[in-house]
Amino acid sequence: MADKILTPLKAIRAKCMDCCCGQAKEIKLCNMKNCPLYPYRMGKRPKVDKDIDEGDIEEKTVS
Repeated sequence: MADKILTPLKAIRAKCMDCCCGQAKEIKLCNMKNCPLYPYRMGKRPKVDKDIDEGDIEEKTVS
C-alpha cells in the first residue's frame, strides 16, 4: 500500500482532528486561539489581515 501524501493544509487538518479526538464539529467550535494552527484548522488558508502584513513589513525594514 502506498503512503498517503498530505498537503500542508491537509496535514494541519489531520492534526486538528487528532487534537479534537476525531470530532469534526469540535474543530469548528475550537476556542484555542493561541494555537499556531488555529487559522488553518478548517483546511483552508485564512484571509490575510492587512494590519499584520503591514506590521511585518515595518518590522523587517527596522531590523
